[in-house]
Amino acid sequence: MTEPRVGPDAPGNMRTLVLSNDLDETREIISSAYSPYQLSVLGDPKEFSAWYAEGGFPGITVSGLQYGAETLVAPQPLDSYLLVCQLVRGRVRVMSPGREERVVGPGQTYVLDPYRSFRVHWSPGARMTTLRLDRETVEKAAADALGVEGPLRARFSLNGTISAAAARSWAGISAAVHREVLGEGVARSSPLVAGHLTQSTAAILMQSHELITQGVDAQRPGEVAHPAVRRAMALAEERADQPLTLADLAAAARVSPRALQEAFRRHVDTTPLGYLREVRLGRVHQELSAARGDGDVTVAEVAYRWGFNNLGRFAGYYQRRYGRPPSRTLRA
Repeated sequence: MTEPRVGPDAPGNMRTLVLSNDLDETREIISSAYSPYQLSVLGDPKEFSAWYAEGGFPGITVSGLQYGAETLVAPQPLDSYLLVCQLVRGRVRVMSPGREERVVGPGQTYVLDPYRSFRVHWSPGARMTTLRLDRETVEKAAADALGVEGPLRARFSLNGTISAAAARSWAGISAAVHREVLGEGVARSSPLVAGHLTQSTAAILMQSHELITQGVDAQRPGEVAHPAVRRAMALAEERADQPLTLADLAAAARVSPRALQEAFRRHVDTTPLGYLREVRLGRVHQELSAARGDGDVTVAEVAYRWGFNNLGRFAGYYQRRYGRPPSRTLRA
């Protein structure tokens, strides 16, 4: 390997694989680390330099990459894994032929999914870090996020994080992964911790970056509901008299609140809290029907017991479902 002109030291437990001015050598090594990799220098070839280092734990690989000259790279589709890229310094222009193009600056991210072809134009001295996740892990997380059975072909926009809040969430999980890799964290030696952190990273990726879902059909003929929906339904039915929130239902379903809402919409054409309200209306109706003629029972106390604090709104819900006001059920 030739003596490099520029190149940072590999931090922590990351291992330097490339520190070179040799274009062919760099192309060969990075092609082995990623996928077959076209690499061209757009300026003076004598100015070319490259640094590449990586480390990780089972499920996630963290890498750092820097080019010291204006460079164009064109890998083949990644196929078996996905990359979340974040610029540390400089700028790159990432292009997916015929689809998207975006200029990315320091602190910004973009996702390269296993299915797209792309080219990346590096400014001199630009540096990025990447998180690499297996396609299978990502596609299971995508299925959970959308409430469908089995792995789902996961494709992403190049648009980066979807909001400031999403950017903060992604920054938090990315920092946790980097601490585990760079600081000899327990994920390097504990498969259980590594698995949980990998799954959490994939789940937050689904909620923080734009997943392309056009044409996805979450419904399956003959299925009552997705398992996550069934778990949330069970909690709603078992604890309908308790002050459940969307977060409670999502925790029981083992998916994010957003994913649970999408799954309910697709499978049962309502929301999780809408389903909970229907369960509670059914319980109120049962109690009122059983208490007919009992002068000690009031509509208000039964409604309050089942979580309806606004009696006017409750009466409207009841009328729409049962075709009569709740007071008539109690008096009938």
